[in-house]
Amino acid sequence: MKTIALLPDRLWDGTADQPALGQAVLVRGRKIEAVCPQGDIPADQEVHRLEGCTLLPGLIDAHVHYSPVMGPAFLAAGVTTIRDVGNDLESILALRESHRRDLAAGPGIVCCGYLLDGPKAYWPAMGRPHTDAAALRAAIRHEVERGVDAIKFYAGMDLELLRSGVEEAHRLGKPTLAHLGEIRAEDAAAAGLDEIQHLTGCGAAWQKSSAAEMDALIDCFLAEKVVMTPTLVVWDRLGRILDLSFAHDTRREWVHPTLLDIWTRYRSRFGPAAGRLRFQEPVPSMKICLARMQERGLTIALGTDTPFPHLFPGFSVHDELALYVDGGIKPVDALRSATSVGARVLGLELSAGRIAPGRPADLVAVRGNPLERIEDIAQVECTFRGGRLFRPRQLLRAARSHYDRQPEEAIFRDLLGYVNGTR
Repeated sequence: MKTIALLPDRLWDGTADQPALGQAVLVRGRKIEAVCPQGDIPADQEVHRLEGCTLLPGLIDAHVHYSPVMGPAFLAAGVTTIRDVGNDLESILALRESHRRDLAAGPGIVCCGYLLDGPKAYWPAMGRPHTDAAALRAAIRHEVERGVDAIKFYAGMDLELLRSGVEEAHRLGKPTLAHLGEIRAEDAAAAGLDEIQHLTGCGAAWQKSSAAEMDALIDCFLAEKVVMTPTLVVWDRLGRILDLSFAHDTRREWVHPTLLDIWTRYRSRFGPAAGRLRFQEPVPSMKICLARMQERGLTIALGTDTPFPHLFPGFSVHDELALYVDGGIKPVDALRSATSVGARVLGLELSAGRIAPGRPADLVAVRGNPLERIEDIAQVECTFRGGRLFRPRQLLRAARSHYDRQPEEAIFRDLLGYVNGTR
């Protein structure tokens, strides 16, 4: 294996307050061999110059419902790791393994298996229903035996069922996360839940709240060490599902035609305006509350809920970052949520989210400096996954190679059932 030196204008390691200048990253095989001053590179060293670019750790999307037709788009956006939070169990386990072997297939995968729901599974292909604690505990044991990385609970659960599921998952050494329905976030935190998705159950985030009201919620989360994965972008997109700007977004070329059709026929497009306004109205309050959470030191991981309407696989990570900054979070803190902090939340502290010797060479080079202008994160020059170089145009050809087949993964079955009215 030969060593290649990457020479960017700026290097951000995933944790520092500012990017470093004049640094090189030496990549050998799939690993980072060293980080050193560019002046220390031997004259005969093979180099890859990234002029005008900032080199960052590969980005992490901690909330995805994955299909392999999305793989090239994630890599093109600089996303080298995802967490699938609801899918057919055997399918996502197989994809996790195939992506470990085939770096070109898409990002590395952390997975939760099925959405574990209450008495009725809202998404029948991705989810499984459970009427009592015994059934839920048995399902968790099965998923852990099969090798999932975490356990995901869904909105149909009541508090007692959730509590029993959290206890069983923790007994087996697995972290827990949930999309809450009627359960208050404070009660879920007291029940031991590790991570909340979408700001669900967080009343203070969904309405205009005083600092004291927000702090009461945050105090509860800090005391219980709860992680927040807010996915602001999904609420923004569901609220603006009729916004014509999305119809003209050039990133649509990365989206499978079946998914574009689903977005066009998504049922909330045709319902009364109140259904859309209930997402539009609270988004500013969510931004304010999230910025308060960041200021208070709550752990925030970045996720998107791809591929719901107008969530472009991979590229919606850039949109989520911009929403954080728009709400008052510093660009560097937003970027940490998608790198080093996200890696810690996913249990990947030693294998993702940072640029350091011995770690996998999962990297993204972007033109400009996203620590000053967060929108520069969208100017992807190239992505490295396991030391292998990928360029967006090359990846677009790979994405289009999937467009002549009908995807059959769980997320497509559920979304088609939703828009066709058959589920």
